[in-house]
Amino acid sequence: MEAIQRDIKNEIVIEKVNLVRATLNEAYEMKDNLIEDGLDYKKIIVDLSSCDYIDSTFLGALIFSYRKIKERDGQIVLVIGNKGLTNSFIFREISSIFNVYNSINEAIEELKKNNVEILSEDK
Repeated sequence: MEAIQRDIKNEIVIEKVNLVRATLNEAYEMKDNLIEDGLDYKKIIVDLSSCDYIDSTFLGALIFSYRKIKERDGQIVLVIGNKGLTNSFIFREISSIFNVYNSINEAIEELKKNNVEILSEDK
């Protein structure tokens, strides 16, 4: 199984991170994938439900990609189903920037709506 798998459902790209620990080793691949996805698609889900830990470099890649995609009027949301990650310090950073969902289906349903609720305009 690949570390990061890409799938497309209903014009929504899903980048599934199949790692317990997402670190510097995968950060650049993730950033490149997301930037490339943002050229053709407006809605992207990053599925971190397999991750117990993400380091600051991986988080930085997500944030960089978020800003670039947002400049193109796109959206990136996260799926974090793992209790380990939701209890981590980094989760506070993630949830203050991204819309976060508990499952892929929940994220897809929200993105299929015409207007996805943005928590704040300064994101």
